[in-house]
Amino acid sequence: MNGLTVGYLAERNARIQPDAEAVVQRADGERTETVTFEALNRRVDRLANALAERGIEEGDTVATYTGNRVETIESYLATMKLGALPVPINHRFKAGEVSYVLEDSDATLCIFGEAGRETIAGVHDEFDSPVEAYLYAGDSTPAFAADYETVRDGASTDPVEIVPSRTDEAAIMYTSGTTGKPKGCVLTHDNVVQAAENSLYEVNLSRDARFMVVTPLFHIAAFGLFMMSFYVGGTTILVDDFEPTSVLSVLEDESVTASFMVPMMSRAVLSADPESYDLSKFEHYMTGAAPSERSLKEAIIETFDCNLYDVFGQTELSPSTTMLRPENALERPDSVGRPIINVEVKVVDETGDEVETGETGRIAYRGPTVFKEYYGMPEKTAAVFDDGWFVSDDLVRMDDDGFVYFVGRADDMIITGGENVHPAEIEEVLHDLEGVDEVAVVGVPDDQWGERVKAVVVPEGEAALTESTVVGHVEANLAGFKKPREVEFRDELPRNPTGKVLKNELA
Repeated sequence: MNGLTVGYLAERNARIQPDAEAVVQRADGERTETVTFEALNRRVDRLANALAERGIEEGDTVATYTGNRVETIESYLATMKLGALPVPINHRFKAGEVSYVLEDSDATLCIFGEAGRETIAGVHDEFDSPVEAYLYAGDSTPAFAADYETVRDGASTDPVEIVPSRTDEAAIMYTSGTTGKPKGCVLTHDNVVQAAENSLYEVNLSRDARFMVVTPLFHIAAFGLFMMSFYVGGTTILVDDFEPTSVLSVLEDESVTASFMVPMMSRAVLSADPESYDLSKFEHYMTGAAPSERSLKEAIIETFDCNLYDVFGQTELSPSTTMLRPENALERPDSVGRPIINVEVKVVDETGDEVETGETGRIAYRGPTVFKEYYGMPEKTAAVFDDGWFVSDDLVRMDDDGFVYFVGRADDMIITGGENVHPAEIEEVLHDLEGVDEVAVVGVPDDQWGERVKAVVVPEGEAALTESTVVGHVEANLAGFKKPREVEFRDELPRNPTGKVLKNELA
């Protein structure tokens, strides 16, 4: 073996602390499954052997369409041990979207659970796909699939020969696809392991850590959180469906020490009477995937009496890139922090030259967590790399102290009357308007201006907001061409499962 791989971590943990809890699965207010490190590694070896019996070998791809369950972790680890690549699929995708990912990733085997039974049946019956075998984790196995548990438990327990090198491919993680079809990011074992090491340096977890994962494991952010916990030998508590009071119960019952919640989760939990629960063990609160305004940060810190970390990144970086640490959370609440260890950052213009401090540009990265390539997209891969740097579509600015401020996405930019407008700047101003709970700014076609600025606002409670109030507040704080020319009020914003606003549904 050349270097530490994900599969080796499973064996190391089983050897060092065989009887410690590795994964706890929670549902309906109770534990539904608890697996020790020794049992997990044994099950992973069995599943890996079962996959090998079905023709899976190094370089193959195995799709998973499952929730936050033990089988999901087992599937990832077993596939990686073989040198094959797990392909997690958003379990809210419909049949056509799932079929796209299966075909795009060349998956020859698909593991799915009860929540995805109907969708995968639709894929099997209605779409052509490269999948040759299905494993079903649940009751009443469909005729076209084999029972996951029977297949796993009937296989050999012989140790699997682990993929030999950190530089080998480990997984294909798909981007969120908020503005188009998702792209498959090929991550290596080095990417995944180094990302865990980087985050652990910034957030000091120990073997006593009890990490609740409530964001979906098909996303690199949640898998990265699991890897942090797994790397140090902590316990991972899986919660499959987000429900505020259930989350608070899990935090109390399981003596959770760390977790990650996107801002919309944080707002919901803060509204669910958290003071009624014993959360004294909860020390590390991580957030990200969407902006958290100062008032939300203040409420989290005051309510949970915890260390708050605001994390920024993307799938291509495995995923974390910058972090606003607890000591800066309220000093620079609009910032996404400084680059984390082992991640180099610069801000560049369209030609690839660095911009002046304080100017807006694309954020570019270099380091061991940068992904290998977009699967099957050599031209797209070449287009995003410049002399060893991955150049993102995220627009940021950096201050004199090295703090990064997210401005928006290059493909979100609104060009109105020849002027460039960054939605995040307007959203930041509107978050300071009393009565605004959430807001998203988009560009919509306009015959006169090319595009006009549209603000979609979610009022707070019974707040009596008007279009003129919203427009006037922006006009009082920003240049006139940045003011919304259209305001829409909604009860909620459309989001993907990781909390990112689906702006394409608002335009």
